[in-house]
Amino acid sequence: MRLLRTVKNDIRYQARYGFYLIYAILTVLYIFVLSLIDHPQARSLAAALVLLSDPAVLGFFFIGGIWLLEKDEDLHSYAAITPQRHGEYVLGKAVSLGLISTLAATVICLAGVPGANLPLLAAAVFLASGVFTLTGLVLATMAKSVNGYMLVSVLPAMVLLTPAVLTAFGVEHIVFEWFPGTMALRLIWAALDGVSQANGTALQLVGLAAWCILLFDAAQAAVARKSRPKGG
Repeated sequence: MRLLRTVKNDIRYQARYGFYLIYAILTVLYIFVLSLIDHPQARSLAAALVLLSDPAVLGFFFIGGIWLLEKDEDLHSYAAITPQRHGEYVLGKAVSLGLISTLAATVICLAGVPGANLPLLAAAVFLASGVFTLTGLVLATMAKSVNGYMLVSVLPAMVLLTPAVLTAFGVEHIVFEWFPGTMALRLIWAALDGVSQANGTALQLVGLAAWCILLFDAAQAAVARKSRPKGG
């Protein structure tokens, strides 16, 4: 019950700061752009890249601002003396931002890519969002400002996404398949164009889930180090 309240409060917080409004506008824009692409396979590839580079990654960019805003409001030191556990805090952020990602991706595909495998798409985007949000949270605890977060996050973002982008354009390597970005791309692409991309779907889902577990532990430890009551 406490975790559900945490997720609910995070959703309210994000709605108050306009996250849902921003993604409603972006969703309409992406649907319009995809509607301009007539070739089905080209539209599937474009949609896969759009979903990977934006809805799935939104938590990576937003979590830095959320963490630093909470830090400026001194919420972390107060949270340290409440019953909320660090793991619940981390899960609340990952789940609430994952819901925005999944909702946006689902609406984009319903309108822009008819016939998509929506359950597979939702699972892929939600897990990918978890990977990126948790990575961003670890990096956010190292930053002292939004500009600082942008600096420390550029290289990790490139490491996570570049193998997937190269794979999408035919530059493949076995090492790339271990990267969560490539796993997410394969799954999203399979959901949009299952005939050519469905191989290894179960393993890719397990791989993304494993990345989420590893990064959850890292994020929980990072939050615990930075969330201390005033005075010690």
